[in-house]
Amino acid sequence: MTIGISSKTLSDYDAHLAYNTATAFLRKSDLANYLIDQLEQQHVKLTVEVSTDPALANQDVSNNGAIVWNLLSNAAPGPNLADVTALLSRIPAQQKPYVTSLWSLMHLLAVACQQLNSQLNFRDADATWPWLDEKVLSANDIENVVARELSDLPLPDEQNWERLLKRN
Repeated sequence: MTIGISSKTLSDYDAHLAYNTATAFLRKSDLANYLIDQLEQQHVKLTVEVSTDPALANQDVSNNGAIVWNLLSNAAPGPNLADVTALLSRIPAQQKPYVTSLWSLMHLLAVACQQLNSQLNFRDADATWPWLDEKVLSANDIENVVARELSDLPLPDEQNWERLLKRN
């Protein structure tokens, strides 16, 4: 596996639990599942730093193969992400911060796919997403398709990250 999980604010167990919980929901999307699998199979090392530092929430401090995903992130999607906005708008208020933080990880993984496009072999003849065969892989396109695929599926059972945050 070429995706390593680490944390300065959580135990290794809790960092892996957070990542696995988030990706379990995201992998309900066929595209997200495919792309996460592709990232895991690459010869490029990608590290996901799971953070609970409030100072890093909603800041993109990812750099040089290290993604910093903050469980406290609650930033709204950009203006070109209508499908993501529609998905997040149907989330109940008490669960919105939790699902938004899951989406923050999806955004970071989509950006990684976009940035690594020249090194990754997404041009899979069997892929059901013909636009993946384009020379320019867009994180926005990835996010919108994943949001559409998730929009009709049930939301995660979890409401928040309290079980992890209380242990620290």
